[in-house]
Amino acid sequence: MSSLFARVFRQARITFEQTAIGDAKFAGHLNTLRHLLGQLTLADLNLDSSLVATETFQQPTKAPCTFVDVYENDRFAISVFVLRENYTMPLHDHPRMHGLLRVISGAVQIRSYTELARRDSVTTTSSMAAADGVLGSGGSAFRQRHVLVAAEPEKIISSSIGADSCALLTPDERNYHEITAIGGPAAFFDILSPPYNTNQPQHISFYRKVPVPRHLAELELGRPGEEKPLAPQPDDDRPRYVLESIPNPENY
Repeated sequence: MSSLFARVFRQARITFEQTAIGDAKFAGHLNTLRHLLGQLTLADLNLDSSLVATETFQQPTKAPCTFVDVYENDRFAISVFVLRENYTMPLHDHPRMHGLLRVISGAVQIRSYTELARRDSVTTTSSMAAADGVLGSGGSAFRQRHVLVAAEPEKIISSSIGADSCALLTPDERNYHEITAIGGPAAFFDILSPPYNTNQPQHISFYRKVPVPRHLAELELGRPGEEKPLAPQPDDDRPRYVLESIPNPENY
């Protein structure tokens, strides 16, 4: 690993281990980390270039997504994902997390969504299949979630150097996303805090997007006796969607 990676690692520890999120210094530390990440390259990680080669993904048994575990403790996790060209990492969430994504090879398209409201219920996998037109019996219980979200502008991020080449998500903004490799295989460096599967309920969930008219989306999650749904904001013209949680995809 390079000296730049060592600086990134030290700054990640300062940001997520030594500073509380509510601390006045947190935003500054996070911005410094984002600036350092914007300079990171594939060479800084000493990864084999064959990981991102088109030929690697032409092998019949090769999965469309490669995961490289770099580091993890109970405060943050560092990893690298390599995606086959045109492969889309399934739409998923980052509950109560901060995340930074730096493309180190190729380019990706990121579609992000910000949560506005949610509702949980219990269903079965068989009832979900029936809703999709697949007949069957039985099925296991599945906690299903419907989330009202606002779509953020799509971003295309490449491995060019600069702070703008590092995407950021927070517990309150852009905390649902799907990522597609474009123009060839792509690799990105990822920092998440806290990691998934800590002592807190930090589990990944996957979703499918259900478009709805905006005037109905504002009412979609309302129920008698529950907190009133969000009132429409006249200055917020972001498209609304409802995300419906699904079982973990088989190809991921």
